[in-house]
Amino acid sequence: MTDQARKRYQIRIMLAIAIYVVVLLGVWPLAKSTADAWLKALYALTPVPPILYVIWLMAQRVLGSDELEQRTHLVGLGVAAAAASVFGIVSGFLAAANVLDPDAAAAALIWVFPLMIVAYSIGQLVSARRYGTTPCIEEGMPLALRFLYVVVLFAGLAAYLYYRKHNLDAASTALGMAVGVGVCAVGFSIWRHLRKRSSQQ
Repeated sequence: MTDQARKRYQIRIMLAIAIYVVVLLGVWPLAKSTADAWLKALYALTPVPPILYVIWLMAQRVLGSDELEQRTHLVGLGVAAAAASVFGIVSGFLAAANVLDPDAAAAALIWVFPLMIVAYSIGQLVSARRYGTTPCIEEGMPLALRFLYVVVLFAGLAAYLYYRKHNLDAASTALGMAVGVGVCAVGFSIWRHLRKRSSQQ
């Protein structure tokens, strides 16, 4: 895959994630306040199309890779499946024991897909390093720019929800995601810097 194609792929992924976040926090809550069953179902399923689009993009990326890249993608998918399974089992047992109420359990399930994306990226990164290849996460658009995009997206969404919608809970969630991604970005940058220094010694 050419560098231009990688950047185009990453831009499409980021736009799909942006649409997913906006729909999840802006449109999806309308399902709770709508009485019409069909309209309620329509609002409830609005976050699904961007997820399906991201899955399709990732499948096209994997199928267009060589055998070594496909192997690293397979490891990443295995790590993502394991992380989602553990998260689902823990959430299910906590909900069954009434530690989590149904609303909290449902909210936890919404974040399974973002968790899988993160776990997949980490698994693919480690696997690619092991085989001595360049991880997909480090190709194309600079990684710092992608982290900054996600931080700005969540921070902007938090400001919109707080100042325009006066929804403190949703704004706090979006701001927490921005801080979390920022912390992950700093941690990842430190890890890369230390790894680079150790390899030069």
